[in-house]
Amino acid sequence: MGLFRRSKKKKEALNDQDPVLRWMTVDEALAYSSGDTSVLEKAVGKIAYEYKIMARELSEKQEEIKQDYTLDTELLGDIKRFEMLPEKTRASIVDSARLIMNLGDERTRFQNKERKISGEQKRSMAQYDALLPEKLEEIRQKEEYLMLVEEDMRKLEGEKGIIAFERERAVEKRRFLGKFSAFVAAAALLIFILLLVLMKNGNDKLMPAFFVTGVAVIGFALYYFLSMKECAMVIHRCDISNNRALQLLNKVKIKYVNTSGTLQYMYEKYHVKGYSELKNTWEEYVHEKESEKMYASNTRLLAGYEQTLLDELHHAGFVHPQALVSEPEILFNRGEMQRYKESLEESRERLRTMLDDGMKQALELKKEVEDAKSRYPGCSKLFDSVYE
Repeated sequence: MGLFRRSKKKKEALNDQDPVLRWMTVDEALAYSSGDTSVLEKAVGKIAYEYKIMARELSEKQEEIKQDYTLDTELLGDIKRFEMLPEKTRASIVDSARLIMNLGDERTRFQNKERKISGEQKRSMAQYDALLPEKLEEIRQKEEYLMLVEEDMRKLEGEKGIIAFERERAVEKRRFLGKFSAFVAAAALLIFILLLVLMKNGNDKLMPAFFVTGVAVIGFALYYFLSMKECAMVIHRCDISNNRALQLLNKVKIKYVNTSGTLQYMYEKYHVKGYSELKNTWEEYVHEKESEKMYASNTRLLAGYEQTLLDELHHAGFVHPQALVSEPEILFNRGEMQRYKESLEESRERLRTMLDDGMKQALELKKEVEDAKSRYPGCSKLFDSVYE
């Protein structure tokens, strides 16, 4: 320890046998050498003050170690006291400890549970808690209705395609008949002219052919007019059907826009992408809500069982029951109890060693104080104040 072996405070060391000179400045040492005793008293005062600080710190440290040593001893005593309890009392304490441990494990599982819904979704669910069951059904129905509307749109689009195809066929047929009738008329005229020329030259046998050609032309003309009328009717019917399909399609599109817009608003309102996600989110929210209720109930039960165990340990004479209430597994798990005891014994042994070392330091300090007191008898009062 040896405060007298410290280095000088300022300037340079003095080559003098008197150790108090190590606590003086050069000016103070020169003054002391000239016979100024007040300088000596001042230097010794510094030494005594240092001793006093060291003594107080050492005492405080020893007191703290003693308290820790006493605590470890009392905790070990509680363990021995538990082992010596009557079987019935120990069984009751063990049951309470198991209940506390199980409830604590449930709380830990809840706290560490992975949350499947975001905080924003949870707040939204809580905000519309009372309305959501009805809204869920409403959204489901709207999604089904939207699917029907989309199906109607597909059917109407398909119907429009069929109508357009049928009308195009009628237009093409009318165009073909127009071209073909011109060809037939030209051919019939040419045949009539040829037959008339041949008949004027005395070839009366061609008269039947003339009449057959005329009948064929009349028959084609009748077919032409009937076919053209049919094509006109088909085109007219297709136009009417197409207008009707367009009107229906516009109405269906309005329904689609309104329904999809309502659904999109609901999706944004509840922070989901569809009925399935909202249903899963709602179910998870309800589950979490029930879990939170159980957690609150668990907390109340845990507090009650901890108080019961605390009372039981108090009644059994335990000095520090709260330590065992905080670690209930020690009371029913032999391995944990053994580790707990070994830890306390190791800690107590370490503290015992520290106490012994502290006592040795205190004795050394006391010896130094006595040596300094005998060296400077005129300043004995300063050294007496070290342990005040």
